[in-house]
Amino acid sequence: MNLSPKAMRSMVEALEFRIAAYQSQLDEAELSEDEVSDVTNDMMFLESLRQELQKALDVPMAQVF
Repeated sequence: MNLSPKAMRSMVEALEFRIAAYQSQLDEAELSEDEVSDVTNDMMFLESLRQELQKALDVPMAQVF
């Protein structure tokens, strides 16, 4: 799938927002051990997606004139 840089930046921003929401949930909510595990796993998955998108954004693109 080819995504534009703008689309990738939007996805990175959305992932960062969701990761922050998960972190807040971990910090503020009374969660069971299983819920903490689920939220942490989801957070780690989203972070890996964010990192991959960020790497793709960091690759120099050829200028089109």
